[in-house]
Amino acid sequence: MTPNLEPVLLIPAALLLVAVLLLATPVTISFSIVRRKAFSARITIGWLFGLLRFTPPLTGDGERTRRKRRRRRRPDAAPPEPDEASRKAPRKAPGAPAQRFRALLKSEGFVRGVLRFLCDMARCVRFVSLHVAGRVGLDDPCDTGRLWGSICAVTGFLHGAKRVRFLVEPEFNEAVLELDGRGEIRIVPATLLLPTVRFVLSPATLRAAWAASRRQE
Repeated sequence: MTPNLEPVLLIPAALLLVAVLLLATPVTISFSIVRRKAFSARITIGWLFGLLRFTPPLTGDGERTRRKRRRRRRPDAAPPEPDEASRKAPRKAPGAPAQRFRALLKSEGFVRGVLRFLCDMARCVRFVSLHVAGRVGLDDPCDTGRLWGSICAVTGFLHGAKRVRFLVEPEFNEAVLELDGRGEIRIVPATLLLPTVRFVLSPATLRAAWAASRRQE
């Protein structure tokens, strides 16, 4: 008498189907960034066609003001003098994170792999709408011209894209930074799996991780 394996096989198949459907459901990210006299930002993440919405808290001027008030309420106290034991204790050589980061950059093919990974991730992002307006300027008009040339080189492809408006103007008479950006992007999580796995398991990434771990030791 053969055992009935249908329920045992149906449960993993159903879980796998649910996972595939969830990964195939697009994630919508709406953002708003305003920089004039003050800076304000807001991000809303929506999933399952708007059934789930999440707005992460962003630290702004209100949080900074509350921190300043707390510091004013505390009485000023003189910093404690270091004891003789702490003076004689040997100091650890700083720069361990910098050494690990330097080892990553020196690893063969790692920087090229990171750039390729960023390009692959950018292809997975679909701009639903993007509207950017503002003014940018530095103290020196020559520096403003160089900055504006770099901005045009980076954002040149946006002018021909649909549902994208980029209206940032250079200001040569004063140093100013005004920005009003609003947009919405859509990402399908399943499309991010292949570029991420390919980057993490690539020989260049593994070689760089091994070099960084040796620096830590």
